[in-house]
Amino acid sequence: MMEYAQRRASQRRTWQKWNIRFLLPLVIGLLGIWPVQPSRAQDFAAPAFVARWARTDRPIQTGAVVRTWLWGPSPFTPALYERYREAPGGVRLVQYFDKGRMELTYPNSDPTAPWYVTGGLLTRELISGRIQVGDSTFFDTGSGATVPIAGDPDTPFPTYADFAALVDHSQPKRTGLAATAALTPSGLTQYTDAAQDPNAQFVQYITYRGPSGQTVGYNIPRAFWTFMTQSGVAEQDGQLVTASPLFDWLFVLGYPIADPVWAQVRLRGEPTWVLIQPFERRVLTYTPTNPAGWQVEMGNVGQHYYRWRYQFTPPTTLAPGAAYYGLQPGSRWTYTTTAGTQEKWETRDPSVSFIAGSTLIPRRETDTQGTRVTYWAITNRGVFFTGYDRLDQNGTVTETTMFWPALRFLSVLDLSEGVQWTVTATALSTDAPPRPASLHVEVQENELVSTTYGLVPAWRLRMTMQGVLPENATSPQTLTIWFSPGIGIVQWTSDALAVQLVSFQPGD
Repeated sequence: MMEYAQRRASQRRTWQKWNIRFLLPLVIGLLGIWPVQPSRAQDFAAPAFVARWARTDRPIQTGAVVRTWLWGPSPFTPALYERYREAPGGVRLVQYFDKGRMELTYPNSDPTAPWYVTGGLLTRELISGRIQVGDSTFFDTGSGATVPIAGDPDTPFPTYADFAALVDHSQPKRTGLAATAALTPSGLTQYTDAAQDPNAQFVQYITYRGPSGQTVGYNIPRAFWTFMTQSGVAEQDGQLVTASPLFDWLFVLGYPIADPVWAQVRLRGEPTWVLIQPFERRVLTYTPTNPAGWQVEMGNVGQHYYRWRYQFTPPTTLAPGAAYYGLQPGSRWTYTTTAGTQEKWETRDPSVSFIAGSTLIPRRETDTQGTRVTYWAITNRGVFFTGYDRLDQNGTVTETTMFWPALRFLSVLDLSEGVQWTVTATALSTDAPPRPASLHVEVQENELVSTTYGLVPAWRLRMTMQGVLPENATSPQTLTIWFSPGIGIVQWTSDALAVQLVSFQPGD
């Protein structure tokens, strides 16, 4: 949704609801200087984020200027730690704003460097459907995000996915011509009325080395180039100054990744022609029917991306139950197999980086095939299997799989004979295309189980999984698992192997 449309819709609802004694504040709102709740330093994940935001957006918040936000009135998430393979510890600090994402990938580098804080390549990820978790490491979701790129939140077209066929195709220089290409549900056509709009005339041609190493070029219309190179009031060392330009467009937007196209979107409930141009980090829109000062806006890419990336994995905290489910941090298990080998498990301290914003319990599992760290969420609905890392002999993560959404593995509420459930997800892997994953669980009965560890009461569960692990990606695998409250899994069998608990040491 575009910022001006949001404000106007909010203002109409306010007019209908409020009484005349609020007329003056409403008029202030209509003028675009509605007082905004001040952002506090503690709202930001890092001092460098505050400084980056304050330069362009604090003057808006304090009422010193009236213009559109470059980031937004404040971050809408707390500090988050997202996977990034090359960052120290394999994670980086990020925070989301309406218009983008701030990132601190190398916190020990020079904090005065211009690119100490970076902006996420969110538009690229939304259009491609590839979530970047390293310089050249991605989760491939299979398709772009079906989130509207402009207009009202429920506008059906166009979405980011609809731009997939347009990006990364270099365009010839068209300086002096007008942007008249239009994107419709049926494909590209022409919006000839735009030829009469001087703001739609191409005035700049930008070239750079594209993602495949080749030189690419894209045209920028006057409306966007004027916005990208504008002067304005900025905050510098606590003082208001006139900055020319107001911002570094390459830092904020990134390079253009397609020529602009017109699209008819639903805006404030009405079909409206809007010119849309995707850049690596942001999206610019030009709406001629908006009042001056609001015709060019940045899309709410930060909101759109966060909603898409975390739609199936919303942030969760650890609910009580780790000890019951056998996931108490610091616990250790040793198993023996009918193949004459041993398997060792160990739960670690809770992790907040496998799925940013969620607190999960990691379990390190080592056998003759190598080491895997699985991640478990405990909620009031039970235990959820969120994904895993595969590690090499040096402990380096070589492959990560995340379930979108997490698979409900077990729930104390469902431990009754005959209860069964099926859950499905998409397994996103850094080493393979996305694959469907499913888990079917049937609770069979409660019984005493004889193991090397001793005689323990346990629930017998029949589990059929497909796509959960690469080895069962093409055909289902059925396991019989015995789960004992307070210990966890004490025994399991498959067609090829039987595994038994030898020792168990509970965590503190």
